[in-house]
Amino acid sequence: MSDIGVKIGDNIRALRKASGLSQEQLALRADINASYMGQVERGEKNPTIDVLSKIASALGTPLEKLVQVDEQTEQRKASNAVYDKIAHQLNGMSLKEQEAVYRFVKQIVQFKELD
Repeated sequence: MSDIGVKIGDNIRALRKASGLSQEQLALRADINASYMGQVERGEKNPTIDVLSKIASALGTPLEKLVQVDEQTEQRKASNAVYDKIAHQLNGMSLKEQEAVYRFVKQIVQFKELD
């Protein structure tokens, strides 16, 4: 597995999930094998530019977004992981508890802005 292949696979997975598609749905839209789609997402297979173009088209996104592997992309993924952890913690709370947590976080952000 190449590092670039893994990063491109991560990009495809993130864009697919943001679109609310399963691997199978994306593969069907892109007219490629579902098993192959999974291998691409895991960075196990290096797709041709034609396959990447089909995937981008199926996602309704520019090809550049699939192959963008700069530092900002990595930071965004790390940030999304933190958001996911927070959402997981909030998931079991009541709406009232979630609102209290939101007010607390908002106060922290406002306090930090004073620095």
